[in-house]
Amino acid sequence: MVFKRAKEIFAERLKRAGIKNVKYLRKPGRGDLFNRLAYLVATGRFKVVGKEEFGEILPGRIFDSVDGVNLLFSSGNLEADAAVVKSTFDFEGIRLIDKDDFRYPDIAVDMRFFPSLIDKEKKSLLNQLEITFGIVKDYFTPENFYVIDEKGFSVFSLKSFFTPAVPFKICSEPLKKKIIVLDPNADETLTRDDVDENTVLVFGGIVDHGERLKGATAEIYRGAVHRKIAYKGSILPVSDRINELTKLLCDFLTCEDSLEEVVRRNLTRQAKLRIAREMVAERLIRIKDINGVHKCLLLSFYSQLAEEFSLKDFHFRKASKHVNGFTVVKDEILDKIIKEETVKNRKIFQIEGLIDEYVVKKYP
Repeated sequence: MVFKRAKEIFAERLKRAGIKNVKYLRKPGRGDLFNRLAYLVATGRFKVVGKEEFGEILPGRIFDSVDGVNLLFSSGNLEADAAVVKSTFDFEGIRLIDKDDFRYPDIAVDMRFFPSLIDKEKKSLLNQLEITFGIVKDYFTPENFYVIDEKGFSVFSLKSFFTPAVPFKICSEPLKKKIIVLDPNADETLTRDDVDENTVLVFGGIVDHGERLKGATAEIYRGAVHRKIAYKGSILPVSDRINELTKLLCDFLTCEDSLEEVVRRNLTRQAKLRIAREMVAERLIRIKDINGVHKCLLLSFYSQLAEEFSLKDFHFRKASKHVNGFTVVKDEILDKIIKEETVKNRKIFQIEGLIDEYVVKKYP
């Protein structure tokens, strides 16, 4: 199922009311202002006031646009059809949207393993929760994110970290019956058909620098559906940070693109480095000429990797340090192989002539 973002629904209602340019009269804060305003208007904390009721609205410039509807702010040369103001202002406003217009899956983080985390892991998790909450507000609504802590392990830390108050709900159990646990070790990959508005997608609240809790996500709601977020079945290109996974997940659920395309679009610097290191190490072949044994990567695979994941020289230089250097060679070198031998469980191929004539690039 593909969900429309809150701001897309809001823009549709504005357009239906004949409003093309709506101006926000306050200073923009963090996050996706248009999306967050949609929720604030729907819940009555802000209201849309037409220029006929408001009076003169100074022209502004475009801050964001959705489907031909512009959100204006500050000063500029575009005339506004309406203004967005706090509900405390004495205007009747235009009733455009209601809270019930937003129907989304929930995203939750299960905190059962919080006591097993060391202090720096707990701090990292709390930071990730803060960012994750902002991401959910930028796609859905604030009500679609909460943490699950049946025994209250994390409550004190949450209240100490978030002051003056924790901005999201702390629940003892999932608030929706259809549970999908996002588990990197699950057998099947998440699809849009798995998710509807009655679903809660649960991440394990695990930050595991020492890999002490490897595989622990399998213990979360063992009887529920477990799915992984993967790229062509592999979790290698996918981040393990909850906030980055949430961004990828929300992007996937609100667009028509394949999961593979969404993963590529949301690749982080660390994910690209991980791809380069592990895939280069996996595909190296050892080729021997009269000068010794050379670790080589075929040009076809090198080019495919660079294009598929937008890898630059920077990523390959980092990968080369991981494997103590490698050489990119033309595929034609395979035609010159005359013998194969096994040395210390590694295959080594001998070629006619020198490897130098096939070299495209060296990463020392």
